[in-house]
Parts: sequence; C-alpha cells; structure tokens
Amino acid sequence: MKLQIIFLSIVAIMLSLAGCSAKAPNIEVLINSIDTQIGVAQNAGADQLASAEYNDAKSLLDSAKASVKSSQKTILAQRAYVKARLAEAIAKQVTAENEANRLEAELKVIEEDAIKIKGERQVAEDELKQVMTEKDHELNNK
Repeated sequence: MKLQIIFLSIVAIMLSLAGCSAKAPNIEVLINSIDTQIGVAQNAGADQLASAEYNDAKSLLDSAKASVKSSQKTILAQRAYVKARLAEAIAKQVTAENEANRLEAELKVIEEDAIKIKGERQVAEDELKQVMTEKDHELNNK
C-alpha cells in the first residue's frame, strides 16, 4: 500500500509537470502508470461499483494511446488517470458504506439478542428472589 501511494505520487508529479514544463515526461511511462491505476481501480471493484467512471478511464486511456499528437495524448492520459482515481475512490466508498450497513444490521441483531437475554436474566432474578423469600419464610416459621 505504501509503495502504491509513492508510485501514485510520482505519477501525480509527472502529470503536473507535464502541464507546466516545456519538456513532457515520457508519455509511455505515463500511459503504463495509468494502466496500473486502472488495474488498482478494478481491484477495488470499480468495474462493478463505479462502472461509468471506470469505463470512461479505460476509454480515455485508449484514446490517449491512439492519439498521435503529444499534447492531446498527455491531456487524455491525465483525464484517464483522474477518472481511474475517481472510480477507485467511488468503489472504496461504496464498499465501505455497504460494510457499514452490514455491520449496523448485525449490531441490531446483537442488541435485540441482548435485550432478550436481559429479559431472561430479569425473570431468573425474580424467580431467585421469590425462592429465597419463600425459603426465608419457611426457616422463620420453623
């Protein structure tokens, strides 16, 4: 995970340098890093959970690869990278929300069980109290 963050930081720096320097970074390196980011997004479930953004990223990357103009290739690559990052973020958010909903439902079941058990305990304590009171009366009457 740490290496992935470092790798993506390098890509982000390369993308920002591409916009403000006269000498653009090697576009093929940039394209390969975007391929990697699309793979990361897919591993996060973006192909299912954020399919529009994921498919846009792939389409933009394909357009960047097909472009003959360096400036157009760089712009399309940047857009593909950002779309892939967005798709990954959406997929992670949806996954986290689904997990939170699952855990909330599980917690509700556990809370209901706890209330039921508390009621059973109260019945047992009342029965014990009744038995103890009856036994005390028996002992006192002897």
